[in-house]
Amino acid sequence: MRPAIVSRLGLALLAGALILPSTVETQGPGRLRVGTFDSRAVALAYYRSPATRERMQALRADFEKAKAANDEKRVKELEAQGPAWQMLMHLQVFSNGSIGNVTAVIADRLPAIAAAAGVSAIVSEFELAYAGTAVERVDVTAQVAALFNPDEAAKKMIDSMKGQKPIGLAEALAIKDW
Repeated sequence: MRPAIVSRLGLALLAGALILPSTVETQGPGRLRVGTFDSRAVALAYYRSPATRERMQALRADFEKAKAANDEKRVKELEAQGPAWQMLMHLQVFSNGSIGNVTAVIADRLPAIAAAAGVSAIVSEFELAYAGTAVERVDVTAQVAALFNPDEAAKKMIDSMKGQKPIGLAEALAIKDW
C-alpha cells in the first residue's frame, strides 16, 4: 500500500511542477528579476586584481623555495600549477568556462548587489540556459566586476568584450599557444 501512496504523491508533485511554469508565465507584472553578468569580464577583473597578483607571487616564491631546498616533489606540484592556472584563466576570460572559483571569493558581497539591483538571483549570462517571459534580466556585470577594483586598463578590456561572443570551450581547449 505504501508504494501506491508514494506513486500518487509523486504524480501529484509532478503534475504541480508541470502546471507551475505556465502559471508563473502568465503572472504578468509579478516578473522575476534575475541579475546576469558576463563571466568573462568578472574573471578578467579577478585575474588582474592585486589579490590574484599576490597569490601568483606567493606561488612563484613557493616554487623558488622548493627548488632551493631540492624538494623535487613540491617543485613538480608547483610546476603543474602555473600552466593549470593559465589554462583556467583563458577558459574563463576568453570562453564561457564556469567561474565558481571567482564568485566564491565575493559570494558574501553578492547579496548587496542583488538588493541594489532589485534582483532575486545573480547568475552568469552563459549559465542561464533558459528564462521564460516572466523573467526580467538585469545586467549587473559592472557591479560584480567592480568588487575586484579593476584598474583603468582592465576596465577598457572589459568594455571591449561587450558585443564579442566568447570562443567555445572545445575551441579554447584546442589552442596550444596559451
